[in-house]
Amino acid sequence: MKSNLLFLLVILTSFANAQENSCANKEKQLVQYLTDNENTKALELWKDVKATCAKHSENLYALGNRILQYEIEIADEKDKASKVNDLLIFFNQYDKYFPANKNGNYEKRAIAQFTYNVGTPQEVFANLDRAFEKEKETFANSQAIYNYFDLYIAHYKENKAVISQNELLDKYCAVSSLLAEKSNLYPSKKEEYHRVELGIDLLMKYFLTKENMVSYAQKKLDTNSTDMSWLEPVARVLSDKCKNQPIFEKVASKLDQINPSSISAYYLATYYLNTGNQDKAIEWYSKSAELAPTKLEKATNYYSIASILSNSDKATSQKMVLNALENNPSNGRYYIFLANLYANSLEECGTNAIEKNAIYKLASITALKAMDVEPRLKPTAEAMSSDYLNKISFDKKSKVKSVTIGCWIQQNVEF
Repeated sequence: MKSNLLFLLVILTSFANAQENSCANKEKQLVQYLTDNENTKALELWKDVKATCAKHSENLYALGNRILQYEIEIADEKDKASKVNDLLIFFNQYDKYFPANKNGNYEKRAIAQFTYNVGTPQEVFANLDRAFEKEKETFANSQAIYNYFDLYIAHYKENKAVISQNELLDKYCAVSSLLAEKSNLYPSKKEEYHRVELGIDLLMKYFLTKENMVSYAQKKLDTNSTDMSWLEPVARVLSDKCKNQPIFEKVASKLDQINPSSISAYYLATYYLNTGNQDKAIEWYSKSAELAPTKLEKATNYYSIASILSNSDKATSQKMVLNALENNPSNGRYYIFLANLYANSLEECGTNAIEKNAIYKLASITALKAMDVEPRLKPTAEAMSSDYLNKISFDKKSKVKSVTIGCWIQQNVEF
């Protein structure tokens, strides 16, 4: 009896090995067909492979996907739906035999459906929802993410009786967080994800009101006080809609406590600026500039400080706008600002007519620099320059060719 069992085991093992070798050979042949663009032979072999080697390897499914995608591309319009359905069946088989795969098959199902207009919106939504819930790690196609949220809003509108507005806002935050995550993960696609973010903001324009966001944030903050994926999108919306609301400060503060960054500091600066606390605003703009990862972001923060101090502390305002120019020398607005800063210091720094003329001359020269770095500002720069020059009172007997302006300006001007 034992010998019979042993013989049977040997036979089964030999059969399994033979089957495995056969599948490996078929896989190699499939690769060769695809390499040689023998697509008809590849399709025929795939039909055999999917039936006899379904569990052999994930690589077979990668090859099968290439074959079926090609079949869809070359099919007549009347046959495309059938070919797409073959692909959907393929994904079902893939997930059945390799359930732990990282191929993002629910997302791929949905992309095939909305690309070729196959299936109902409900079916597309169901696949995208599974992708979002079960395959978030691989859910990265920007168009698919936008379509998902678009379909979710339609789903919400059809099911208001069972889906609350707060749940809609929860989903918005979760999708916004996913976009931020993918944008950081794939920097080359940052602009793509940003466009989708703007798109879903537009879809939500009737829901992202001041009243809704304040109420939502107040109700949800305690349970999400350590959740970056919630804090970041909520702070972003509050910074736009609710700049002077106490809940904005609370959310931004929580965000800054968990992950101090130029963004969290900028939010706090925005709140304090809009609640009249200029000292705190400057403090947080300075911190934001310090933490900023890019020169452009640093320049924006320095310019904000310069704007705050333009009346009360022109010396520091000048320093800050020069810092902004150092980090973003192609922004002509900074020269326009600086020209106005000089012109507005006439009584403060011009102790006599000659110095006042020099200040206007400096303002004129500075304004013209704006159009050098940003040609679209030429009309504004030339008008400002002309206006400043018209205010100069020339003394025909004067032999002054050069004037040093003291005060906080500290510049020499040639006539």
